[in-house]
Amino acid sequence: MKRIICSLLLLGALLFSFQISSAQEIKRKTVQGVWRLDSILYDNIKAYSTIKVFGDVDAACMINSVWTFYGNWDGKILSPMAEGCPTTPQTLVWSTGKAETGNYFGIKPLLAGQKGKQITQGFKMPIQSIDGKNMVWNETVNLNYKTSHITYFFTKTSKKAK
Repeated sequence: MKRIICSLLLLGALLFSFQISSAQEIKRKTVQGVWRLDSILYDNIKAYSTIKVFGDVDAACMINSVWTFYGNWDGKILSPMAEGCPTTPQTLVWSTGKAETGNYFGIKPLLAGQKGKQITQGFKMPIQSIDGKNMVWNETVNLNYKTSHITYFFTKTSKKAK
């Protein structure tokens, strides 16, 4: 009887682990196009805090920014024209991948004349959800020795990247 129970538990664990590892990887065509970053939600972060995202950009500058992802894994981010925000598009190399915890979105910002292969540092954002119209990223950050979460909400505005 103990052997049967142990066998069933082992089989159940094996099936459960197969289900988790068989999550579908995100296809390039799903991401390719033009997206607008509609909003950013801060969890466990004080309202008066100045939040810097993607290295050194004020999070407020990213609201309504336009993200273009080309089919060749290149892209660009254009911030809205607000005081104190970047005024030139940020070029980047993007990728998607699958980790034990789920799918992620990778971004490597490029300086003028740089190639993606030359950049070893970047950002990996766990993807909460993505479909043909919406994309949600989660980021865990440590601020003042507290774990906090930032959630990014995107809407696809065009399937064709110009």
